[in-house]
Parts: sequence; C-alpha cells; structure tokens
Amino acid sequence: MPDQNTPKMVHGGKRQFLIAARRDATLATAGLRPFAAGTLDNVVQNMGLDIVKVHRPAAMSTLSASSEVAAQVYVAAIEPDRAQLLQRTAPPQMIVEEDAYLSYGPPKGVPPASISMMSAMPGTDVVTRDVRFVVLGEGDKPLPGIDVTLVGDGWPSQGTTDANGGVKLTLSTLAGTPAKTLFAAAKGTYWDRYVTQPQIADDDVSVIRLQSIAETIDGFPARYRFGWGAHMMGLDAVPETLDGSGVRVAIIDSGADVTHPLLAHLANGIDLTNNADRKSWQKDVVGHGSHCAGTIGARGSDGIRGFVPGAEIHVLKIFPGGQFSSLLDALDYCIAHQIDVVNMSLGSPQPSLVVEQKLQEALASGLFCVVAAGNTGGAVQYPASSPNVLAVAAVGLVGAVRPETWDSSQIDPRLVAPDGVFSPSFTCFGPEVAVCAPGVSIISTVPGGYEAQSGTSMAAPYVSGLATMLLAHHPLFQGPMAARGAQRVHALASMLRQMCTPYQIGANRTGAGLPRLTPQIASALQPSAAALGHVGAPVAPAAGAPPLGGIAASVAPQAGGFAPQAGGFAPQAGGFAPQSAGFVWQPMATFMPMSATDRFLYQLANVQSATSWPYGWH
Repeated sequence: MPDQNTPKMVHGGKRQFLIAARRDATLATAGLRPFAAGTLDNVVQNMGLDIVKVHRPAAMSTLSASSEVAAQVYVAAIEPDRAQLLQRTAPPQMIVEEDAYLSYGPPKGVPPASISMMSAMPGTDVVTRDVRFVVLGEGDKPLPGIDVTLVGDGWPSQGTTDANGGVKLTLSTLAGTPAKTLFAAAKGTYWDRYVTQPQIADDDVSVIRLQSIAETIDGFPARYRFGWGAHMMGLDAVPETLDGSGVRVAIIDSGADVTHPLLAHLANGIDLTNNADRKSWQKDVVGHGSHCAGTIGARGSDGIRGFVPGAEIHVLKIFPGGQFSSLLDALDYCIAHQIDVVNMSLGSPQPSLVVEQKLQEALASGLFCVVAAGNTGGAVQYPASSPNVLAVAAVGLVGAVRPETWDSSQIDPRLVAPDGVFSPSFTCFGPEVAVCAPGVSIISTVPGGYEAQSGTSMAAPYVSGLATMLLAHHPLFQGPMAARGAQRVHALASMLRQMCTPYQIGANRTGAGLPRLTPQIASALQPSAAALGHVGAPVAPAAGAPPLGGIAASVAPQAGGFAPQAGGFAPQAGGFAPQSAGFVWQPMATFMPMSATDRFLYQLANVQSATSWPYGWH
C-alpha cells in the first residue's frame, strides 16, 4: 500500500498525436515500400491506442501509386512517455508526431525588452504603488472592456476597464525610476495607444485618450473604399467589374461573421471545430477570420472593397482550438471541392511530416496555398516554411502608422526603404519568404464593425486576393493555363514574383518584394469567360519539375500557348503574344534526382543531416 505521506508527483496527461504512413520518394530511395491501407489499420488497431478520429481523404491522392497505399491518418490520445517510445521504435514507413496546436493571433503584446529583471538585482529598493486610469474615446466617452498594461521594472501589471472606463494597476519600479511603457489595447473602431516613458499622476486619475478610426479618416467607413495596402498593391486601378468571378478561394481561419453587411454574401463554408456543421462557421468569436475575409472579399456599394468580392469564397473554420489534424481536414475539403486558392493565416513553430504530405497532394491537385510567415520576429513558422506553399511576410508604410500606437513601436529605422515601406519587427523572416504584403495597421471587417490589425495574417490575404484575381482575369489563366494542376500553380507563383517591387530592407525579410497591379498589368486583365477549370482531372507537372518558385519555377512554352519574352501576354489567334505587361517566363528546370519537397520530408524525418537544398517558391 503506498505511503499516504509520499508526495504526489505532477504528470502530464494524454496529448493528441498523428499516426500515418510515409508516402514520399525517400522510401523508394531507401528500398522500402509504403504501408498498404490494410496494413496500417492492423498495426494501429493492435496497439491498443485511444483513437480520437480517423482522417480519411475524400479523394485518392495523386501521390499514391495505387489505391492500396495507406492515405488515412489516425488521431490518437497518447501518454507522452509512450508517444516518445513509439516515435523511437516506429518503422521508417510510419510517422508518429504530435498533433500540435496552430496559432493565429496578432503579434501585439508587451515587448520583452520592456520588462526588466528586478530579481537579478537583489538588495535594490523597490517602490510599489497603485495608479488609476480612465480610458476615454470619441467625445470623451468612457470605454469599458479595454485591456491596459503598465510596465515598470518588474512584471507588467494588467487590468481591464470597468463600465466607467476605469482601471487600477500596480506599478513596481526601482527607486527613482519612472514607468517604462503603457499600452491600451483598443477594440473595434479605435486605434490602440502605446506610450513609452508615460507621465503618470501619483495621487490622481490619469486619462488615456483613444482616437477612433473615424476621427482620423474622413468619411469612414462609407467612403473608405481602399486602405493604404490596397492602394499600394494597385487594387484601386482595377475596374470593379473584375471581381474574381469563376474562381474558388478558401479561408482557413476562425469563421466569418455573415451578419456584417460587407460579408453577407458569403454562402459556403464548414465548421471543423463543430462536427463539420454547415452553419456555425458563420459565427466568428475571434474576429480574425472575418478580418481576412474582408480583405479578400468584402462586397458592398459603400465601404471597403475586397480584392475579389465576386469569387466563390469558402470559409473553413478551425479556430479556436485548431491543430494539425484540423488543417488536414480543411486541406482535404479544398482538394475535394477543387478550391483554386487557399489562405492560411496560421502557423506553428514545429513542422509536420503528415501535413507536408497533404500539402504535396494539394499542389499536385492544383491548389495554390498562401501562408502567413508568422509574427514571432524569428524563423518562418510552419506551414509557411514548406516548399509547397507561398510564404508571405508583412511590411508597413511609415505614413500610414499612427504615432503612439503599438504599430509605431515596430518601426526599426534600419529597416525602412526610401519610399517609407518598412519591415516590422514582428514579422518572421528567412529564405522561405517568397513575397511581402501590407500587414501593419490594416483596417478590415470584424464582427460588429471594423478594426485595425497587424500581422503576417493580414498580409497573406492581400496575396491570396491578388492570386485569385489573376486566375480569374489574366488571359494566361483563361487560355493555356486554365486547367487545374501543378503547372498552373507554378505559373501563378512565377507571375506573382515577377510583379514584385523589390525591397532591400534586411536579409530575407521581403522575398522577391511586394507584388503590384501596375496600370500596364491591370489593363491586360479581362472579364472571366467561365468558371475556371473545375471539371476534369488535374494537369500533372512536367517530369522532374522542381517545387514552386525556388529554382526557375516557371512554365515551359508550348504550342499554341505563350511565347517567353520580356513583356506580358495579349490574346491573339493561337495563343498569346508578348506585350508590355512585365513578365519574363523561363523554362522549368530539367530532371532532379530528388525534389526539394522530398528533401524537406527527409529532413523532417531525421533520415539524413540538413544539407543545402532549394526551397520551393522561396
């Protein structure tokens, strides 16, 4: 009988793990065959695991040599110790990895540099005092529900304003030193407030005045048609008749609020957090998905115009609580419904071999995946680091940033271009970044109104919208590249890169640059002829084709198609002739013994050491 006086140790509970078969080319390189579907089922069922669900693709993968190759993914709840044992002893044909959570939130918070470590200075005098604030808005109206953070030399003090806009915080500083920062995180149609070295009254109430968006932008929201990001990317130069009709775009996020007048037209979606419910995706308790949806597809005679309000938009809700398994379900939906472009403003610090195989399937099916690079200010997050997606970093515009806001704290003078475009401190960077897009102080739709948000999550929808517009209206994708498949994805990636204005602001921070619809390119666009290539089998890539964009990722010229030359393409009998729209097409690379995707999968599985290899699209 255990001693009742023995302390009880704290142990972690079960966590979700993914169990799947490897299906990449590295197995053949090692002389191994992938598991058959029945074999994987027998192995997993005999392990006595707590199976949460089984993900079975709706359509057979084009990567599978036959219908016998295992494509299912088991989601199992496993104790961490046993999971580690399974990972160490699993055969090369099997994947066992954690079903990691995905993040989607904005980067805003208390900068670590603001927090001093008083504990590192024992014996110093510490002064602690209570201070009171009241937060006022337009017309000096008290603002309830505002989160306020005060930083001194100790840990931040945080609180939320009451019905009268008041909040009391405790400030801890070293003797004789002032407060470091004060941050009021605004909600809705207000700008936040971020003040360094704030002057705080010791024996009275200090007032924090927030400005509304309407106070700073004339005619907002009715006459606010294009924000600084849309202007910079050239959306205002495109006729409103070019609205993305005929193309399907998906948004994997937190849902979308269809009660918003600019999102009321959204009719397709699924809630993967609620047993694939066909209605609850319309409730966005986070607001993140609605913001992305507005940038891509806001529609109305007044107010913000999204890039492609006429596109067939599918909202795939996986947040709150989204994990890799949720992303698998969403990507499988995209493949089954022949989605053309998918926006993923999400990420994880850890990669996934299981998700990577699904992204490889998505590429083969013709799905163009646009992913936010991440907001940690470090290495590119996953899946943006995958060679099968287009990774998007964020940029801002100095003139569009309000003073004394959190966004203004993200401007590093060393990372500002001559035209005022800057790379914010929060954006992830690295060789995986393909392009950049506006992602600072972006105003878009949220439940109940509008909000200015920042992050690579805001940048990715601009690129998704532009990609959708090109698929719908550029003559290349209405003619020789209309059919779904990897070739079309390669062509779209190449076109986006060649539309970029390059920026040399920090190593690997902006990729090829910021893609823009110049007047020349906009004049080449034309109304959609019909729904885009959604019938028939996907067109496979050329033999030995490299991953997207990394090494000469373009489409080879073909009879009746287009001619490679400086310039774009204008319709004419038999195909396309060069025109002054700014594109240069290069032939695809010839045979590669192992694709960059396969090397990426190899690296994830720790089969070989990391070597120098090309990323796709990066």
